Amino acid sequence: MTVIDLGEVGHPDEPTPPAPRRPRLRRSAGHPASVALIVLVVLLTMAGAAPGPTRLAPVPVPDVPEPSHLIVGGLLVLAYPSALSPAGSRQLTAIDLADGRVRWEVSLSPRHQLVVLEGVGDDVVVTTDPGGEPVSMVLDHADGRTRWRQPGVAVPARDGGLLLEDLHVDRLAVRGVDPATGAARWTVTAGAATVGYRTGVRGVEELVVVTSAGRAEAYDVGTGVRLLAFPVPPARGDHHHVAQPVGDLLLVDGEPGLLAGYDLASGRRRWDTPVPTSDGWSVRPCGDAVCLGASFGTRVLDRVTGRERWTSDWWAPVESVAGRMIGVSADGQQGLALLDAATGRPVVELGRWEVVHQWQPTVPLLVVRPASGDRQVLAELDPTDGTVRVRDVLPGRWDACWHRQGVLVCWRQRNTLGVWRMPG
Repeated sequence: MTVIDLGEVGHPDEPTPPAPRRPRLRRSAGHPASVALIVLVVLLTMAGAAPGPTRLAPVPVPDVPEPSHLIVGGLLVLAYPSALSPAGSRQLTAIDLADGRVRWEVSLSPRHQLVVLEGVGDDVVVTTDPGGEPVSMVLDHADGRTRWRQPGVAVPARDGGLLLEDLHVDRLAVRGVDPATGAARWTVTAGAATVGYRTGVRGVEELVVVTSAGRAEAYDVGTGVRLLAFPVPPARGDHHHVAQPVGDLLLVDGEPGLLAGYDLASGRRRWDTPVPTSDGWSVRPCGDAVCLGASFGTRVLDRVTGRERWTSDWWAPVESVAGRMIGVSADGQQGLALLDAATGRPVVELGRWEVVHQWQPTVPLLVVRPASGDRQVLAELDPTDGTVRVRDVLPGRWDACWHRQGVLVCWRQRNTLGVWRMPG
């Protein structure tokens, strides 16, 4: 997990959450109620009347300032102050998620900025930067002991592997290392270039290097063996604005006003599409599609052909799961909608729910929304039909929540943190 800034941890003696209450869905302003929305309300009513599921179990956490967090090997690791805070005294505290007991604590160099807090296997990998030369170290899961320390920025890879990046404006080196010892297994070097990673269900699968001179190379992260090399348009500046793997594609700009998609299995250029000539746009995966975001809204492209499936200045896709896209409204007030992936048409408008962040979206999705009495409803959303099942009601109003390995972590700007174990 990349470092997430979460704010200050709250007091461990939170009150027991009250019994679940059925959230009330209201008609979105300016949109007629659909039959699907009526069905959703009825299903919510039934869910509220049915016997509730097993409650979440709160985990006591210490009161520390502005923590980032990591969940690995049954531990909640807090790094504080966070990566966004100025350099200063920093501490890692590992808490046993089974009983809330502090397992170990480690002090980091006060002169280093925290860059990465990740898991590799059951161990913890940390990257800090004293001012231009990042250093990574792996800490033993059991006691926090430092296994090894080396230059570079840590990138966890598939099957418990680990990469170390050494990136500069005019050169780069990426090493595959043994997580247990830090011994180098392979090294890839290049001049001025951009690094990207092709991911799969097991994590990072391939390293993709795109040189500013106009050459793309793909490497297996387990062995360092080069799988493919092919020409691409050279960068118009020091580096490409976009050089990003998305599924089986490599997306590259370079030619003015064009984004090109290359097949990562063959190097063949599949398609290209117009993009703004300014840098005010971005690209990201959207399930089996490619999403282009800009000031005018979102364009959704077919990944195979590059053809535009649909465009919207209102609904922006934030997740894709079970053949549906989850869209959030442009004004942030009308909440979520289930979108037809092929057309962008809202299938069900859900109201002011927010998606709980997950490393890999699952079915059902977890969502939250405010409830009366300074509380938050946690529910499961089935994206196949839009039904919502209430799981619990959390004390407090939370600005963002994350779920990983059966643990829910929520943060709010009043600098408090809530942690709960979720029943299976």
